[in-house]
Amino acid sequence: MKIIYRTLLAACLFPTSGKAQLSSNADKFLGNITTSYQVDYGKEKYYTLWNQITPENETKWASIEGNARGQFNWGGADNAANYAKLHNFPFKFHTLIWGSQYPGWMDNLSTAEQYKAIVEWFDAVKKHYPNLEIIDVVNEAIAGHAPAPYKAALGGDGRTGYDWIIKSFELAYERWPNAILVYNDYNTFQWNTDQFIELVRTLRDAGAPIDAYGCQSHDLTDCDINTFKSSMVKIQNALKMPMYSTEYDIGTDDDALQAQRYKEQIPYMWESDYCAGITLWGYIYGHTWTTNGNSGLIRDDKDRPAMTWLREYMASDAAKNAKSPFPGMKKEASVYVKPQSLSVTKGEPMTITVNARLRTKTIDHIELYVKNQLYQTLTEAPYVVEYTPTALGKYNLKAVVVATDGTKYERLSGFTAYNPRSTFKGEIALPGTLQVENFDVGGEGITFHDSDTKNEGTSYRSNGGGVDIVTGNKGYAIGYTATGEWLEYTVNVQEAGVYAYDAYVSSGVSGSSVQLTVDTGDEVKNLTEVIVVPQTGNNNWDKYVAVHGRTLVSLEEGTQIIRLNITGGSCNVDKFEFKHVDLNESLKLTLNADPAPATINENTTLIATSTADNIQSVSFVCGQMRRISKDITKHYQMACSSMSYTPFAFYGLMFSMCLFPLFLRLFCYMRVARQKRRKSPTKTYLFLLIRT
Repeated sequence: MKIIYRTLLAACLFPTSGKAQLSSNADKFLGNITTSYQVDYGKEKYYTLWNQITPENETKWASIEGNARGQFNWGGADNAANYAKLHNFPFKFHTLIWGSQYPGWMDNLSTAEQYKAIVEWFDAVKKHYPNLEIIDVVNEAIAGHAPAPYKAALGGDGRTGYDWIIKSFELAYERWPNAILVYNDYNTFQWNTDQFIELVRTLRDAGAPIDAYGCQSHDLTDCDINTFKSSMVKIQNALKMPMYSTEYDIGTDDDALQAQRYKEQIPYMWESDYCAGITLWGYIYGHTWTTNGNSGLIRDDKDRPAMTWLREYMASDAAKNAKSPFPGMKKEASVYVKPQSLSVTKGEPMTITVNARLRTKTIDHIELYVKNQLYQTLTEAPYVVEYTPTALGKYNLKAVVVATDGTKYERLSGFTAYNPRSTFKGEIALPGTLQVENFDVGGEGITFHDSDTKNEGTSYRSNGGGVDIVTGNKGYAIGYTATGEWLEYTVNVQEAGVYAYDAYVSSGVSGSSVQLTVDTGDEVKNLTEVIVVPQTGNNNWDKYVAVHGRTLVSLEEGTQIIRLNITGGSCNVDKFEFKHVDLNESLKLTLNADPAPATINENTTLIATSTADNIQSVSFVCGQMRRISKDITKHYQMACSSMSYTPFAFYGLMFSMCLFPLFLRLFCYMRVARQKRRKSPTKTYLFLLIRT
């Protein structure tokens, strides 16, 4: 009797069957999120309402590894994951890469260490959750949303403009090939629809292992039905990929409006064959992220009208029989079509690779279509073909994977063929001046990218597409810039090495910035940090100033491509003047602090060690060029107190050397130690003045 009693008790406590969720559709889910870090909340158990779960915060990077690198807290995430496993419905990991809610210690790492930390993070998640079903790989990367500040560690914008996102998906696919990998963003139905399409289509066409796009759906409270439907169709027609509504909510205290939006929008999404599921972003009134938690559907344990309607709709035949791109809520096929490049040269051979894998079935053959014509049938892996574009323009690609049971799986891609790249006024010699209006000839997407085709500037050149060239600074400059635009230049580096530059820029607003990258042919590197363009006028762009800086890497001798990236729009850029910097390569210097990190009002010892025998003295300068020591010889060691400044701790030796007539100056950027009762580190600068 005891055994029977315990069995019955377990069945009562953990009912894996019984009262069904709102959705009985076996192929798509109606999910929700944790409420105040709990799964069950209110009178009704979570599993009696929803058949998918996304932790609202518990699987964000900072929630798991935010305290210290290598220290993981899985408690909150496990609560949701174990609940989903117990009740046999999907658990979504939200999210791996995001520009918000990531560990603060990432900001104090070098780019190389940031990449190692990212890999460690992915590996830790893989070890803890080896069989994830759905993952928001990258979240909110549209310019102006929350692209990762550490994206340079993943390759930065690169050739596609989104190399760092592609790398993130590649890292995820290596670890979870059977998971549905999602790109997730907001304002997709209103305001940022075109940017969303452009980003996801670039990922798809570049061959990234992305399986679905996620429309957060926070932008639908004030969205009329016609705008909503037309945007949803526009996105799908452009991408032809599975879709999720990932964070749906209607935040209003107006019961009638909330119910109206649910009635208009939910069936339209749910009954679309390409929609794989809907996740509501909270359901308990007062416990959601919107104003006063007013997106909640249950208030004081009573259904609001929208919830009453939702229960009725999900019981209808239309809801029960709606189709999904992922039968059984699982991914069978991984199919990604990767052209050699998104921008190719007409008449030159290129490769097209189809990366294909079936989870439970076997591939019989793959049909590759170019411009809707069957180009080749592939029967053996690797599935790679050579193709030569013979005309200018867009080339649409389609791969059809045929399984041995006859089932077919499709994936689209594409590339654009251009005339060969050429310079506008010859190669730009460095050292020398790069006039930004003289970008290479080639066309949109190959030598420049502009957010529109309208030229709001002068008629300086006829082959510049929508790039806006204006008059300014006694010549020409580019203007009316928007974040994400770029221009490329063929340069001839006549003297290899590090360069100093002066960027002549203007802006009538705050928040403008640019960055240079260099394409050596083998890889794309950040040539400069993000260069902040100061506000030089009040809604006036007439005043130009020079912003001085130095390249992060050495330029190789010979011909290469420099790209000017607009990282913060509304700036004018006139030119870059480059000067070669002579380095003393023989000087080998190491810096140390003891203790490191140190605490305010406590001493720390700074030590500079060199193997050179021609150093006469070393001076330590801290903060705003404030000298904190006299010239010190021999071992270059000093003890310093932090009475009026904070001692510093080394997070990595990052210094550059410039040889002047008498002095070699080293610039070191360091993390300041955590002060007592401070929540986070601050930063300072250290200069070493070394007489040789």
